[in-house]
Amino acid sequence: MNYLINLGFPEDIVEVLNHNLPECVINEIKKNEDIVTTNINCLKKLGITNYVDAFANFYNMFLIDTKTFDDIFSKYDNEDLIVKLEKNVAIMEYL
Repeated sequence: MNYLINLGFPEDIVEVLNHNLPECVINEIKKNEDIVTTNINCLKKLGITNYVDAFANFYNMFLIDTKTFDDIFSKYDNEDLIVKLEKNVAIMEYL
């Protein structure tokens, strides 16, 4: 999962994820590097700065098809979405 570091994740967060996520999840994240990378970049492109927290809490969302992921976020007003996610990343559960 070291590719996460290239996406702006602090090394200590990647280390925590490596030690705390189930091995099957880590394998999926490694196997689906392109999907995870595209979905993280989607959030970064939208201007969401706490994408690391979003991934750490909702890593399963980052494994979904990139078009579906983009559709989830593009149906909301961008500025409103940014404010709400930065205030409380837990709303990702309800998107």
